[in-house]
Amino acid sequence: MPSKVSPAEWEVLNVLWDKSSATVPEICNALAAEQDWHPKTVGTFLTRLVKKGMLNVKREGRGNVYSPRKTREQCLRVESASFLKRVFRGSFGPMLCHFIEQAELLPEEIRELERLLKQKKKP
Repeated sequence: MPSKVSPAEWEVLNVLWDKSSATVPEICNALAAEQDWHPKTVGTFLTRLVKKGMLNVKREGRGNVYSPRKTREQCLRVESASFLKRVFRGSFGPMLCHFIEQAELLPEEIRELERLLKQKKKP
């Protein structure tokens, strides 16, 4: 990700990752339960995301259709690495311990963590 993505821009990106492409009204409708953003506000976020290289934009009829240029996984990888470096000085173990201690985990989530750790242990 070339530029830092704001929390509001992440919300817009999440809609587009879920839908694969959408117009401003479709994004506004998808966000309506959490956000009461005016379409111009959403348009501003979309313009910023296009400039940051995060979205493609294509003119269709009287409006634009936006789609992600980067996958959710690509963005999470970059954001996670940045967070790890900034907050935990790049040390993964303490970060993982912190989040596990703080989290309310479901039994299936615990099993998945155990599986991943066992997999990491194997030579």
